[in-house]
Amino acid sequence: MSTSPMERPVVYVDESANSGQNLLDPHQPVFTVAGVHLPDYLAASIVDEVRGQLPRNLREPKYTSLAGSGGGRKALMNAFARLPEGSVRTYLVHKRFMVMTKMVDVIVEPMAHRDGYNLYEGKETLALANMLHLASPVMGDADAYDRMLQAFVNWVRQKATTDELYAAIAALKTSAQSQQFAEYVEVLEYGRPVADETAAEIASQGHRDELDPAIPSLYCLATTFGQTLGKFRLVHDASKVVDRNTTRLHTVHFLPDPARPGEFMNPFMGGIEFADSKDHPQLQVADWAAGATRQWAQWMAGGGGDQFSRDLEPVVRPWLIDGIWPAPVEGSET
Repeated sequence: MSTSPMERPVVYVDESANSGQNLLDPHQPVFTVAGVHLPDYLAASIVDEVRGQLPRNLREPKYTSLAGSGGGRKALMNAFARLPEGSVRTYLVHKRFMVMTKMVDVIVEPMAHRDGYNLYEGKETLALANMLHLASPVMGDADAYDRMLQAFVNWVRQKATTDELYAAIAALKTSAQSQQFAEYVEVLEYGRPVADETAAEIASQGHRDELDPAIPSLYCLATTFGQTLGKFRLVHDASKVVDRNTTRLHTVHFLPDPARPGEFMNPFMGGIEFADSKDHPQLQVADWAAGATRQWAQWMAGGGGDQFSRDLEPVVRPWLIDGIWPAPVEGSET
């Protein structure tokens, strides 16, 4: 006998550092999303305990304010220690690397597919993106690589032409210090016919959220919860981008899975609702988990950090289920 939607388990979700399609914001190099599955009584007890350690005039204990003081950091660590194993799961995105993965996905993979190659099946797309991301600033000109990434972002957002994008790709190729690296950059040039077609599609249909990390991150996070909980209710903190893409998420199982030829994407197991974190202590815990994961990952990405950023590592690593990252993160499937 199936359970009614209101009787299903509930997963509460919040994000940290979402700059939308502006993936090259130097002040926000990492995006994270956290999901929390906790009983009401335990979530309320954890939040109340944190509030009891803070000044009474602090209205809502957001991660940013808590992490800015010694007392707040201590309260956070105490709260994290009370979370049951498996109750928190997070997904992270290295935004600059995501731009490179999108370049490969959008202009290289479709061209290879036309020639009969599935670059997803053996993770060749990820390997190519990794190589270009890590080698371009070393084997080419770092500024040229930055300009190419920005040109691609502008192109997707219809602020740059395909000619301008490929001029930036050519400039990176010209800066190559070896023929082998130049040949890897040429793989991007190989996809020019696809880019011309995609530019026309973007102009006619609009891809408002094509580069926003929130949707693919939420899909991956929800998939892992669905594997253990079955169908569940997903309560998300207010999010315009998630609201715009709710139908897309609920119909994703009608789309073919490029990594599994002949099969479709896994269904999105959660019915999406939106709520205010003030009304749900689980959303406050999700805010803390997303913020802590983001702070640690930003330190990992070289974006600055202090001892507390490093102290978070043993806490947040067990939460991490996957991510878009330029090199494997130990303990994850990134």
